[in-house]
Amino acid sequence: MSDFEQYVEYVQYTKRFRNVGVGPRRYLRDYSDPFTKYSVEEFHTRYRFTPDVVKSVILPMLESIRKPSKRGLPFPPEIMLLITLRYYATGSFQKMQKDVMNICQQSVSRIIAQVSNLIARKMKKYVKFPTKTEDLNLVKQKFYEISHFPEVIGCIDCTHIKIRSPGGNTSEVYRNRKGFFSINIQIVVGPNLEFFNLVARWPGSTQDSFIYNNSSIKQRLDANELEGVILGDSEFNTSSTLLTPFVSPNSIPQEQYNKSHMETCKTVEHCLGIWKGRFPCLQVGMCIKVETVVAVICACAALHNIAVSVGDITPTNWEMAEIDDDVVTCNEDPDSEGFVARQLFVDRYFQNY
Repeated sequence: MSDFEQYVEYVQYTKRFRNVGVGPRRYLRDYSDPFTKYSVEEFHTRYRFTPDVVKSVILPMLESIRKPSKRGLPFPPEIMLLITLRYYATGSFQKMQKDVMNICQQSVSRIIAQVSNLIARKMKKYVKFPTKTEDLNLVKQKFYEISHFPEVIGCIDCTHIKIRSPGGNTSEVYRNRKGFFSINIQIVVGPNLEFFNLVARWPGSTQDSFIYNNSSIKQRLDANELEGVILGDSEFNTSSTLLTPFVSPNSIPQEQYNKSHMETCKTVEHCLGIWKGRFPCLQVGMCIKVETVVAVICACAALHNIAVSVGDITPTNWEMAEIDDDVVTCNEDPDSEGFVARQLFVDRYFQNY
């Protein structure tokens, strides 16, 4: 008998004695097995993955928290994972009332933190650029097929994840230009709507260009460790490896460049919409500790790429989130190295339009 089955059997035992005040205090409100209680579609709606993916792909990531004994009545990893996935799918402790099985909110918070940290530690296994030249060339080809923009290996953007005020003397650094507290995360997206890179450590007041200038992805591109260019909006400074649109195009090639750039960059907006739609906690905000928020963000990025890898990318049981496309344009200097490099790129690839 598995730990999960033993746990359900234990709950049934406590139910028999609940009315007479006998037996241990911990019990489940709904002691049926969620893996068998719900249809595949219902399970997917509640937990954002099918039962098979949860059991065969995600659950093995938590084997380190399975207790060797039943001392202290530990929660089985299956219960801990489903509670965490349900939080990701709602973003609200109140909406989880019927799903947390009468486990107190303090325990639920600890479970979410523990599971999120475990999955987050494995993010680099799932969120990474292709390492083989032939795989990177395939990425370029897939991006080119979108709108004929050459040499692209990723699209970059930043998005804010709402948090509660962390408190303390430094809390205001988390207040973004729109007035709410947040973590500003940077992502690089591939042509299949997968994450190639994610940075989730900067408070909401941090500018996008600052995050990029201090990121490993910039260092790898500048060192030619990654051969190609990434595309970003006008909040970034243009360079030979990060290409942004022309603020005021003054030629047909520049206009065609901008059009192709815009269509290709829709990839990152589409990815964010699916990601935040699958995991609404990222959209509505989280009233948990900042360090746990960071773990949740990283865990959701890893889970998103798992969903892509198993072909579960198109939302069927939820709606895509609307992504705010409010861009603050960086000032352009026609004499800067980045502007010159971008114009050379246009001269090389867009002169025939």
